[in-house]
Amino acid sequence: MKKYLVTGGAGFIGSHLCERLLKDGHQVICLDNFYNGNLNNIRGLFNNRNFHFIEEDVLNFDKTREAALTCDHIFHLAAQIHVEKSIIRPTETLNINLNGTKNILDICTQNKNISMTIASSAEVYGESYGEHDEQSPVKPQSPYAASKVSAEALCTSYYYTYGTDVRIVRNFNTFGPRQRSSGYGSVIAIFVKRALEGKPLIVYGDGQQTRDYQYIDDVIDGYLISESIPKGEIVNTGVGEDFTINHIAELILKISNSKSKVVHTDPRPGEVRKLRSNVDKIKKYGHTNQLSLEEGLKKYINWVIKYDPDSLGVMK
Repeated sequence: MKKYLVTGGAGFIGSHLCERLLKDGHQVICLDNFYNGNLNNIRGLFNNRNFHFIEEDVLNFDKTREAALTCDHIFHLAAQIHVEKSIIRPTETLNINLNGTKNILDICTQNKNISMTIASSAEVYGESYGEHDEQSPVKPQSPYAASKVSAEALCTSYYYTYGTDVRIVRNFNTFGPRQRSSGYGSVIAIFVKRALEGKPLIVYGDGQQTRDYQYIDDVIDGYLISESIPKGEIVNTGVGEDFTINHIAELILKISNSKSKVVHTDPRPGEVRKLRSNVDKIKKYGHTNQLSLEEGLKKYINWVIKYDPDSLGVMK
């Protein structure tokens, strides 16, 4: 048994990570201020005696340090994660994503027995074509992406300067239960909800922009494997296949037997046209995706039929 701190643990990905760690027999401290997270995401975990929740902001160094001191490893997922919000609130985004990361780095640097994994994003790669491996240049196209590049650089500098035990996971697009059907990066959740309601699926621009979507269970496997990756390293987690937004929309309509139509509107500022991961590196550490896009969509659509995604797990 190990003890973990998961910052942002009441969020979409964080709650699944907490759940999986508990299932594997570990102790989990979940720290979240509900900036993105929701109590419904973790409500079912409170009966587990190995689960402890702390409502706190990762920017509060003393409280975060107090939560972390008894832990073996920190999964740092707390962040301002929305591209569109970052365009409106760049200062807030940078403060949360950079200074929050600095707090976790300082904790691990001061306490050498604590290691950490930070959640980054494929958004750091920006506009380019072909596959993105870990050596691809970073070209942030939004304040959110820039904040993640900055946080990564801080992690790397702490590793080289202080020997801090940190590794970076660049996560490509994720979908699955508990994802809200709103916000940038939630296109599958938005499409599924609208398809089941018979509403049109709104596609920004021509719909030829591509994304590499990974089902949540495979994403969590990648985070768990990251703990064994040498400190200072960066790894991608994704599938290694990209699909156009148009294709994703049509696939959702087919699986859900929806009569909804696809409607195109103006493109969004700062949107990356093409994202596809090269996952050769993380595969060397034993990570293998279990579900294809279509298989994952079938599981997710079946979940949304039973549950309201915007109530985060409340049965319809």
